[in-house]
Amino acid sequence: MNNTISALLLAATLGLASTGVSHAMSSLISLSSEPVWPTSSTPDGNLIYNITAFGRAGAGLLLVDLTTGDMPPGVTVTFNPSSLRFTGNQLTSQTATMTVSCTWPLPLDCYPYTLTGTAQRESITITNTVCFTPSFVAVRAPTLYLDSMINNNLRIRGLGATAKTYQIQVTSSLSNPVWTSLGNATADGNGRFTFFTTVDTTATARFFRAVTTQ
Repeated sequence: MNNTISALLLAATLGLASTGVSHAMSSLISLSSEPVWPTSSTPDGNLIYNITAFGRAGAGLLLVDLTTGDMPPGVTVTFNPSSLRFTGNQLTSQTATMTVSCTWPLPLDCYPYTLTGTAQRESITITNTVCFTPSFVAVRAPTLYLDSMINNNLRIRGLGATAKTYQIQVTSSLSNPVWTSLGNATADGNGRFTFFTTVDTTATARFFRAVTTQ
């Protein structure tokens, strides 16, 4: 499946030209977001989006401030830069980076959120659509993310299928693997599960997998 999040315009945008409207007038024309994958698979839980705005400033400066809303609890959002600047009469595009930070892998696959660009006289708001359809979440193959913690503890975060129970297994070699079960974890309604174990400091390498038990 193509892991993309499409942006749906929720507000009417200004036309490039209309009767009685000067081409020299400053205006915000459009706003869009594009996800960059698989950035969200890193242990720090970051998702990075490119935010692009089209506009023109007329005879002055058009400053477009970027903000977000409807994020899950504990999620933080930063923009670089936080405002987009347009100068001149010609229609041009400006791009910013939006970084969404959270503690879970792929936190926004089931959470809609809004993105707003606000200029002097107009504002455009867009919303993402969820990345995965319910039918895909129900059969999704498991993916594991490993987080090192204090005192040789290891947190295994999983993204799999809704309500599936997974057996977490480990081996020290992939050439002739002998898999040992560490325990079970059950995915929630969004397909996420968490498992804690300790690091074997005597092993040169350890490989983990999640196998369905039902």
